[in-house]
Amino acid sequence: MKNFLKTIKFGGCIILYFLVIKLQAQTISSVNKAENSTYPFLKNDAQNPCITSEEYALLDKEVSNNLKKLGIENTSNRNSLTTSLIWPLKPKTGFTQCDYHFIGAYVDQNTATTSIQDYNCEANTYDGHHGTDIAIYPYGFYKMDNSQMEVIAAASGTIVQRADGNFDRNCGSNSLTANSIIIQHADGSYALYWHMKMNSVTSKIVGQTVVAGEYIGVVGSSGSSSGPHLHFEVRSGSTSDTYKDPFSGTCNTLNANSWWAVQKPHTEPAVIYTSVNTTDIVASSCPTTEIPNESSSFTIPFQGVGLAPGYAKFYIFMREIPANAIIDLKILNPNGTIFNSWTHTPTTLYKITYWGFSKLLPTIPGIYTFQSTYNGVNCSKTFTITNSLGSDTTTLSPFKLFPNPTNDRFEIVGDNIENGDYSFTLTNIAGQIIKKENSIFQNNEFQKSFSISELESGIYFIIIESEKTRFVKKIIKP
Repeated sequence: MKNFLKTIKFGGCIILYFLVIKLQAQTISSVNKAENSTYPFLKNDAQNPCITSEEYALLDKEVSNNLKKLGIENTSNRNSLTTSLIWPLKPKTGFTQCDYHFIGAYVDQNTATTSIQDYNCEANTYDGHHGTDIAIYPYGFYKMDNSQMEVIAAASGTIVQRADGNFDRNCGSNSLTANSIIIQHADGSYALYWHMKMNSVTSKIVGQTVVAGEYIGVVGSSGSSSGPHLHFEVRSGSTSDTYKDPFSGTCNTLNANSWWAVQKPHTEPAVIYTSVNTTDIVASSCPTTEIPNESSSFTIPFQGVGLAPGYAKFYIFMREIPANAIIDLKILNPNGTIFNSWTHTPTTLYKITYWGFSKLLPTIPGIYTFQSTYNGVNCSKTFTITNSLGSDTTTLSPFKLFPNPTNDRFEIVGDNIENGDYSFTLTNIAGQIIKKENSIFQNNEFQKSFSISELESGIYFIIIESEKTRFVKKIIKP
């Protein structure tokens, strides 16, 4: 993993959705199709940083002026720093994804031009980077549009800089102003929060205080940014040249100790999200909002766009999972037994990637679970099967079907039914249409014969529909 990260040299502010590599084509006949896409990064460098030297100079001046106005001492480079940081992102209430982020870039510890090194002696950074870029994934713009990833104060303090109302759908290096906030902590250290969503920054003004964990904005893509992420920067003093690295590690030359109350690992291999989808996801290019095409409820018979009848797409979104790892995948019945199971083994380590599988949906009504398990940790998604063709509506229907079971043919007889145009659709248990006929009912009666002699043994369904009614009957062929 270490060698891989050094080879790729992941960039910092360029986050998501620049190149989609599909390794297998979709075919309607495929019943076990897997689809893979990765999100390689465009690289930032000293010439195209998240924050330019000119922007740093303007920020330093603004902070200095505000400190004077507020009468707050400029305690730059105080020797005794006691601030302990909590993680600066929090999902919006009701958010259920297993995890939501990856690190696009750490602080660059190597001050030599064209050379890079992060605190762990690896290369997840870019030349001259002063902060930690926390990217949101998957569906960065979808999450931004729906304000799902909130920026919170990593420590209590006083607001000494604030900017909002700036464009937030940027896709590359530019000179535009970011939506941001800088907070001075009690020990004289500072935290900078950069790239936030337009009109999301706290309404509190310079001079007011916040407490650790308090809402201060939403992750966005304002300023010199190519995808929704938070550039989080800590400093021992009020000026940009006092930047520190909140992570402790062998190659951190800026400070000996971690600033985090609980420091996260350098890499965090995980399945961070699972989903059940009506068709393929649309991972649009920046700045277009992605289309997840997810669903938590499926009505049988189901026909997804581009999928075989009765099949849905089951996706897993992964972060830093090593090659040859085994991910166990299951569709669990409502009682916890296994409806279907398979495994996935990545052949290459990617920073972030996803895989999608076409799998047959259950047909019996109930709440099912799609579950992925990696390294003993589960990430799951529930979905409901409703109005299943497995539910025989004989007692509610004016139609009678006989004989049933049958090996050859069956009769449908209707009495006291509403006259009009009706359709008769014969399907298999997966919802695939076998034959369809239309008839006109008159005199409030009906009788029709269907042959199934050519069909294999199994369970079939006849769907009787008009403009106002729909009835489903189950047929058993022994």
